[in-house]
Amino acid sequence: MKKNNNMRKKGSKKAPQSLESILLRMLIFAVVGFIVEFVIWRRLSFDFQVKFNVVFQTYWFFIVEMYIEKKKMFQLHPLNYWAAFMIPLISAIMLNSFIYKYLSLYSVTALLSTLLITMLIDFDVGILSSLSFSLFFGIIYGFDITYMMIIFLPSTLVAWVSKKIVRRIEIFLPFIISSVLQIALMLLFRYTNDTNELLTILLINFFTMLISMGILPFFEYITRVYSDLGLLELGNLNHPALKKMTLHAAGTYYHSMIISNIAESATEHINGNSILARVGAYFHDIGKTWRPQFFTENQRGVNPHDNISPKMSSLILDNHVNYGKQMAKEYRLPILIEDMIIQHQGTRIKQFFYKKYYDETGIQNTDLFKYPGPIPQFKESAILMICDVTEAITRSMKDVNASVLNEKLDDLIQSLFFEGQLDDSGLSLRELQMIKGKIIRTIMEMNHKRIKYPKIDQKELKR
Repeated sequence: MKKNNNMRKKGSKKAPQSLESILLRMLIFAVVGFIVEFVIWRRLSFDFQVKFNVVFQTYWFFIVEMYIEKKKMFQLHPLNYWAAFMIPLISAIMLNSFIYKYLSLYSVTALLSTLLITMLIDFDVGILSSLSFSLFFGIIYGFDITYMMIIFLPSTLVAWVSKKIVRRIEIFLPFIISSVLQIALMLLFRYTNDTNELLTILLINFFTMLISMGILPFFEYITRVYSDLGLLELGNLNHPALKKMTLHAAGTYYHSMIISNIAESATEHINGNSILARVGAYFHDIGKTWRPQFFTENQRGVNPHDNISPKMSSLILDNHVNYGKQMAKEYRLPILIEDMIIQHQGTRIKQFFYKKYYDETGIQNTDLFKYPGPIPQFKESAILMICDVTEAITRSMKDVNASVLNEKLDDLIQSLFFEGQLDDSGLSLRELQMIKGKIIRTIMEMNHKRIKYPKIDQKELKR
């Protein structure tokens, strides 16, 4: 039993991706290269296909696969994140092959794939997609390095400005940058100075921007990998899951709103994804809409746990995690928010019910009273765990005092650290101290004392 428990607690790190999945992706690009050659030249050349595959597949295996294998999110959810990477990239390649053939070979742009992949995943992977796209068309153009750089350089700036887009109007900026730089490079390297060609570049980039705005929600829904823009839209408090919480578990809803403010400020303080932390906090307890009366914040004097066994109480608490996961799948919430739902309790012991069970039976069996886990796998999930417990601690304090809160947070973080709950989160000791300090400041600001207003006679007010 101990061995299994350790596996549940520590064994959450994913194994390296299989050779079969790598070969499948390489095969996909071999087929794409085959199709693109036929679309552009209406012929197939064995000699070209050999050269193309030797160069591109070598790059793909030693650069793309080796780099992405180290990315935590690809380890946790390979299917979702590879889909979020491959679908935009291949879609952009296929679209631009028609642009190359029927409009202008100078209008080929990596704007679509770079913009989408940077917004969905991150800046590094966006740059990698840009390099892959540029190399692909550089080979198609006759292994022309200059042509490849004309595509690659604008897209690097696109990735840079796309990494923090939180409003739809901001998608206009990558379009401007891509168009201006692409035209400037075409003129600089004397590829073309034809006004019609340059106008075509501008129009292609403009329509590519419109396409990216239109298909971004589609990619988010299909892959469950969300951009910051998608997360903000998801954080609308009129979401059906949140409305359900207000109706059936109002105390939990209020608890989640408080945690969202604390988690957002703490995450922002360590340069994490504060939007993910806030929206994840909104949804982390949606499973409590099933039997809400069994959770303290929704009780009105009567505690139903008094009438059932500790083991049954433990199962009900487990089910708020399991039901939350089920709801996340039903509403197609981001895969990382589903992770936060199942990870925010980690594999901690439900101490109150374990003690009650031990007092009644004298049996020591902590496994019956552990949350199913796994432990937090990324920083935002671990911060949510800390903020969740902190809010409960604060609620139990008659007078919220900074020094007392500091002491309790020290005890909490030390406990989580020695239980191994933070082992896979990626949080450093320095970041934990920064998080603690920011949580204390945020809570003290939220619980500031108001001045006592003097009572004024109503007759005085009428004068």
